[in-house]
Amino acid sequence: MTADAAAGTSVPAAAVQGVRDRADVLVDLLGEPDSGLDAATKKLSVRVRRLANHVERELRRELAAEGIEVWELEVLLALRRAPGQQLSAGALLRGSQVTAGAITNRVARLEKQGWVRRDIDPGDRRQVLVTLTADGQRHADKILALKTTTEQRLLGQADPAALERMCEDLRNLLLAIEGPAVDEHPYEPCLAPKQNPKQNPKQTSKQKR
Repeated sequence: MTADAAAGTSVPAAAVQGVRDRADVLVDLLGEPDSGLDAATKKLSVRVRRLANHVERELRRELAAEGIEVWELEVLLALRRAPGQQLSAGALLRGSQVTAGAITNRVARLEKQGWVRRDIDPGDRRQVLVTLTADGQRHADKILALKTTTEQRLLGQADPAALERMCEDLRNLLLAIEGPAVDEHPYEPCLAPKQNPKQNPKQTSKQKR
């Protein structure tokens, strides 16, 4: 890390050109060519993972200092952005990628703190509706502010123009992988795998029969 980065100030892109990072070192150790599409994809993969790890580690550290767990952030912010600040337990389950038992336990703990309320869905008594309370709203706002500050402190070390460019480039990459968002749900599943171009469509049709 450069002195400017350590101080929390943005570093112009020109200042780091030609400086090797851990992705460069790793690709070299793998015996891969230092340029070309294969090297670029490997380095991008390494950099995306390392960046995600940095953000998550810093966020966990800041949340832990306030006695907050990451799952609290995920559940409360999901409710905060939902219409009416309310979601079914099933919707929370789909967005959390944990077991039904785990999401039930988490909601119960939040309810004990007075941050959420559970009600039977009047339209379907088999469903439970989870609603953010006024105290929960204030707690969610505090968590969101902490999350935003952490992200800005870490990612703000990049030059603003470079940050905008990276954001747009990663958006385009995700569009190529996942396709466009067709609704307002933030956890829309990825598209189904594309058909192998070598596979004959008629063979596929016969297999389905």
